[in-house]
Amino acid sequence: MLFKNVFIYRLSQPFNLSGSDLDQQLMDNLFVPCSGIKPSSFGWTPIIEGTEALVHEVAGSLLLCARREDKVVPASAVNEALAARVQKLESAEGRKLRAKERQGMKENVMAELLPRALPRAKRVYGYIAPGDDLLVINTSSASEAEMFIDCLRDTLGSFPVTVPQVKSKPTDVFTQWLLTRKLPDGFSLGDQCDLMDPEDRASVSCRRVDLDTSEVRSHVEAGKTCFRIGLRWHGDISFSIDRDLALKQIKVENTANDAPEEEDPIASLDAALAHMSLEFARLFPALFNALGGETRG
Repeated sequence: MLFKNVFIYRLSQPFNLSGSDLDQQLMDNLFVPCSGIKPSSFGWTPIIEGTEALVHEVAGSLLLCARREDKVVPASAVNEALAARVQKLESAEGRKLRAKERQGMKENVMAELLPRALPRAKRVYGYIAPGDDLLVINTSSASEAEMFIDCLRDTLGSFPVTVPQVKSKPTDVFTQWLLTRKLPDGFSLGDQCDLMDPEDRASVSCRRVDLDTSEVRSHVEAGKTCFRIGLRWHGDISFSIDRDLALKQIKVENTANDAPEEEDPIASLDAALAHMSLEFARLFPALFNALGGETRG
């Protein structure tokens, strides 16, 4: 699967831009590397390195790519430099520095070290499916998904989206599935779950275990609720889903779907995006229905 972890959003209004028009608008917010004391940067970058296209359109889906760059100064380096300066000044003045003074010195240390810090960069992909009113972002970080959306809003002026709203509380449904082992057609239990006691916040994480066991059920019967559960869909796709409807560790388990990779990177991307977007177009509605159905305004 092209995307391994996804955050799913509903478009609040129709998306009518063509791929070429969207590409032109993305040009106004291209990625610019971090410089000086700027600690981070986020902007659009070509889908495939060495090419110029910012949008790749396949099967009605518009694939975008953002580049994120962060300069990180190790805390140990900051603390070491700060301690040396504090000790020198306190010895010179014969007094203890106030907290406000120490904070000011820390900010100065950061300003001096930041330009020399090596940046860490990554690419964040997402696609818009206008026909399904969906935005799907390939990340495991909620804050990174928000960066992607904010970048779209800055670029387009407006881009209203919402997290899909389902009629049943996901944690209640997950917990019931573990208790009864009765899931909607097409779905079966996976091999992981995270449980928490709502009163004392005690938690249990199960990994690579059979969820259809008395041990797992005993935790639920003792009052713990499930806030993340592993599922399989039609035996082909496995994933975990949390209470915010974010999907993680998405894998295609049916090896019959594996095919030799195309030598042409664009052809390979076409095939991967077409397959994934079609699978997601089938999976997401089924998943929302399994959670009581989606409420759409």
